[in-house]
Amino acid sequence: MRNVSWFPVYLFIFMMTVVGFLVFDNMTSSIIFGISVGGIFGWLFTSKKSRDDE
Repeated sequence: MRNVSWFPVYLFIFMMTVVGFLVFDNMTSSIIFGISVGGIFGWLFTSKKSRDDE
């Protein structure tokens, strides 16, 4: 099992939620956008970094 650093994932979720609040008028859409896009990009960037370390 990989040792995943969760801080970048949470950071991307927070940043994308803020972007969602600036872009969307609906609060639910903003939160869904932040969690989904932030989680995906955070996970991808974190997993790419761990692959480069191996």
